[in-house]
Amino acid sequence: MLSSACQDTIRAAVWLSTKPAGEFHRIHIISEELGLPFHFLAKSLQKLVHAGILISQRGATGGVTLARSPSEITLLSIIEAVDGTTFFDACVLGIGDCEAEKPCALHAQWDIWRQEMIEMYSAMRLNELVDDLLLRKIKRI
Repeated sequence: MLSSACQDTIRAAVWLSTKPAGEFHRIHIISEELGLPFHFLAKSLQKLVHAGILISQRGATGGVTLARSPSEITLLSIIEAVDGTTFFDACVLGIGDCEAEKPCALHAQWDIWRQEMIEMYSAMRLNELVDDLLLRKIKRI
């Protein structure tokens, strides 16, 4: 459902959440650690910088770091920064004319699921995923 770029960006944000606050990490190190393509990850992380989720710094000690505590960063904020809101606004079947006045066959059910997903992503914060990682509920990011 989420784009692979968004999934990879969430993984990178979780990885950054496991590091000391304010410590900058080079994107090529993050991409190597997570096995992600550098150029795609760099573009996605730049979107998080523009959204105020990350801070970037140039130079020998540069890289990226979280702009605020992982407990203050929701998955929805990352999703919106990387994928935008079109997933939550568009018809689940991709029908261009589907809307409340002219709904497709799945429109009513999709509205319920869409709202539940927005609430779920709004409630889930990066620190909760880090907790799951530390408790080994998640094997790897």
